[in-house]
Amino acid sequence: MCDRLKKVYNLLGIAQRAGKLSSGTMAAKQSLTRHRAVLLILSDDIAANSREDLLNCSQRQRIPAIALGSKFDLGTALGKAYRVALTINDIGIAKAIMQELAESGEEIKTMGVVEWPK
Repeated sequence: MCDRLKKVYNLLGIAQRAGKLSSGTMAAKQSLTRHRAVLLILSDDIAANSREDLLNCSQRQRIPAIALGSKFDLGTALGKAYRVALTINDIGIAKAIMQELAESGEEIKTMGVVEWPK
C-alpha cells in the first residue's frame, strides 16, 4: 500500500473521530437521503444490490461516489470490524481525500457523479 493511500485511510479515521462520517449501508443511505453526505465511498467487494441502491441514491442527490479498497480495509481505518459503504459529511475532508487519491497516481474508480453540485 502506498503512502498516499495510507493518508486516505488516516483521513477516514480523522473523519470518524470528528463525527463527519456515516458508516454502514443503512447509515450511508440515510445520510444521502437527508442531504448530509458530500462523498460516497464504497468497498470493491460490496454486494451488487447494495451497490445499485446506494449509487442510485447518490446519483439522484448528485453526490460523487468512488470505490476504495476492501471492506476490511475500510473497517480497519474506522476502528470497526468491516464496512462496505460510508459517506463523508464534510466538504473539506472530502476534498482532501479526493486530492490524496489524485496525487497517489492510482486509478480512482468513480461511480457516477464526478463533481460536486455548484
